[in-house]
Formats: sequence, structure tokens, C-alpha cells
Amino acid sequence: MMYKKVVVIGTGLIGGSIGKALIERKLAGEVIGVCRRASSAERALKEKAVTSAVVDDYKTSCEGADIVVIATPIDTIKDVIAKLALDVSSPGIIVTDAGSTKKDIVEHASGYRDKMLFVGSHPMAGSEKIGVENSYPGIFEGSTCIITPDAGTVDDAREKVAGFWSSLGAVIREMSPEDHDYGIAFSSHLPHVAAYALAGVLEEKLPPYLFAGGFKDTTRIASSDAGLWAEIFGSNRRNILKAIEKYKEKLTDLEGKIRSENKKDLCDSLNKWKRLKDDLV
Repeated sequence: MMYKKVVVIGTGLIGGSIGKALIERKLAGEVIGVCRRASSAERALKEKAVTSAVVDDYKTSCEGADIVVIATPIDTIKDVIAKLALDVSSPGIIVTDAGSTKKDIVEHASGYRDKMLFVGSHPMAGSEKIGVENSYPGIFEGSTCIITPDAGTVDDAREKVAGFWSSLGAVIREMSPEDHDYGIAFSSHLPHVAAYALAGVLEEKLPPYLFAGGFKDTTRIASSDAGLWAEIFGSNRRNILKAIEKYKEKLTDLEGKIRSENKKDLCDSLNKWKRLKDDLV
């Protein structure tokens, strides 16, 4: 086993999947889930996403942990870091998170360097579904996990956090928190903005049978938890607004070509963008 004890704070889709992957791969002797409610702890145990679960007990559960993973909603991660700093008295403890924005979190954690060794992480795996009931151990297999060290990150902690996600099947990439948040605004956050906006055309009250595979495929992620994504949009507001402006430019360009009835110009643009999409690896 690679780890004697791993603590997962937050046992929803991602936290539960972390626990299930550790258990299935026999990577950890203990996987302790720290939950906000007794009902969440009961569900995590029922789903076999953890080997034990506690409610809001950071001090005891984190004692002697090889690594602590914060997998709570984005708007609570900074509060969890602050609570850990108060409750845990092991300055060498390695802590990471699974939030989809990084700059604010990494900057916040930098104020607690005397309390923990923090390395920001963003496992780019998930689903439009939520909850430990939808977690599964293979969710990270072949996915990208971006780690976001800053100037104060300890090399040993960075290597251990990278090794942790790699052990779950993820491919590791490294970026600065700032570059991560700018890039992810285009690659992940903007598609959710577009999907929600496209789903909004359903307000036209057209017959449901008209909305077949293309519409459903394109708007699948608009079935994601609205509260979660409202928090994500707020946490990366400045970069997302830049991404929306770029997207509006493309829509305006496309609109102009459709209005002009110049089929060659329209087809050239569509082919150019098709090639860019097809070249994605």
C-alpha cells in the first residue's frame, strides 16, 4: 500500500470517487471521510467510498494522515483550509484540493504555510451528476489532473500530490494558478455557460420532439448542479467574462456570414473551426 491513511474532506461525486479508487486499487490502509452531516457519512459508508467516516472531526481524523484531500464545493474550500489550520497540529501534513479554480485558493492557503504543505489540484474528471451515489473508482483513469504549485510550494509536497493523483490513473500536468484559471475559463467554464444559455431557448415553448440528439448532446452538461456552477462562475468571474467576450466575437462573426448569404465564406469558417476541434488530442 502506498498510504497508511488518506483523509477525504467531502464525500460527494469526486470525494467518493477518490475513496473508491483508493480502496479498489488497495492503495490505502485507511480512507477516512470527513462529512458535514451524519447522513452524508452514512451514505459514504453504504457506498463503500470510505473505510470510516466522521462528522466535522478534522483534528482526530487527520492525525498521522499521509495526505488530506479537500473535495468540498468550491465556495467552502478556503473555509476548510482555515479550519484545518486551527485543528491540525502537524506542520508537515500534505493537503490538496479538487477545486476547479485555483488562484484564490492557492493564495489563501499560502497564509498557512506554517500549518500545512498545500498544493492546489484540479482533477479534470466528473459528471453532470452529483453525489456519492454516482461516484465510481475509474473516474480519474486517463483524465488530466492539473497541479498548481506557487513560488512557496515545497518540492516534496508537489511530488507527493502529483504521485497521489497519478496513482488514481490521472495524467499530471502542471500550471501556475493564474494560467490555470485563464485556460480553464475557455476549456471548461465557457462550455457550461454556453450549454446553460442554449438550454434557455427551451423557453420558446417549442414541441419537445423537435429537440433530438444534437440539442441533447450539446446541452448535456446543462444538467449539472446549478448551485455548484453558480459558485464556479463566481469564483473565476473575470476570466469567464473574457471567455464569453471571445465566444460572442465568434458568434457575431458566424451571424454575419450567415446574414451575408456568402456560402463560401461561411463554409470556410466552419471548416476552419471543424479542423481545430478535430485536432484536439
